[in-house]
Amino acid sequence: MIFKIPYQREINSNSVNVVNFLTFDIEEWYAANFDSVDLSGFSDDSNHLDKNVDRLLKICDEKAVKGTFFILGEIAGKKPTIVRKIHNQGHEVASHGLGHRLVYSMTPAQFREDLQQSCDLLEQVTGDKVVGYRAPSWSVNKDILHWYYEILEEQGIIFSSSIFPGKTFLYGIYGFPQTIHQPIVNGQKQKIWEIPQSLFSFAGKNIGFSGGFYLRFFPYFFVKNQIKSANRKGKSVFIYLHPREIDQKSPKLNLPIIEKIIHYWGVAHCEAKFIRTISHFQPSFLRMNDYIRQLSIEPLAKVQVPNAP
Repeated sequence: MIFKIPYQREINSNSVNVVNFLTFDIEEWYAANFDSVDLSGFSDDSNHLDKNVDRLLKICDEKAVKGTFFILGEIAGKKPTIVRKIHNQGHEVASHGLGHRLVYSMTPAQFREDLQQSCDLLEQVTGDKVVGYRAPSWSVNKDILHWYYEILEEQGIIFSSSIFPGKTFLYGIYGFPQTIHQPIVNGQKQKIWEIPQSLFSFAGKNIGFSGGFYLRFFPYFFVKNQIKSANRKGKSVFIYLHPREIDQKSPKLNLPIIEKIIHYWGVAHCEAKFIRTISHFQPSFLRMNDYIRQLSIEPLAKVQVPNAP
């Protein structure tokens, strides 16, 4: 189903002034949602996450950039020191759910509880209201849009960064707009701002380039040029990274070959590529919350999404 766009105005036509975002999904090395892996009851007492977050914070400090950290609620419960460090260094703390459960696998009631618990745990550590959310594994599809944004609004969330505007065998919504906007679902404009991934088109496919497997797979010059190209069109881009992606010594899940490539390809060079990328775009980074709060009451883009059940 194609998404209809009644009209759409670019947020900024001058690439020099376009804002980009630096984001991190803070979770343990074993957090994954592959069908081939059963992680129920799985836990780990290693300090890999602590060390990797410390490294990411040091990089941010050295480059004088602030980011948005989407953190699992269970991390706040088990390792609150990590959340406190992130918050104390001036980064935004947002929710990544409670325990990395796929949103489309939950009922509305289950998602409401998952979201509330994750926010409560994070807020207990920081003392600040959580206003941002990212779904684990981009697990928002068109079938749940009619209740997803409503529940975010109930919790006091003001922005979501959860949708991959393409389709893979793991996630995505084909045709979803790539602009920062307030979606219109079943004719109703949502109060939540969506900050979707920016993609590039190749052979009729929309493909990511700025985080996770895509950042690890593509060479630096390609990632840099894609971000510059998006910015020239007035489009903001967010970079996203998981702590395990800069840790060559991290424990590994026993995965089938395709999932193994997706999860671990390019880890050896990821940190260096990440540093080069944020160094090049350093002046453009802003915390997502800061940017959304700067937007005017009237949206810069009105975007119609397909009818949902």
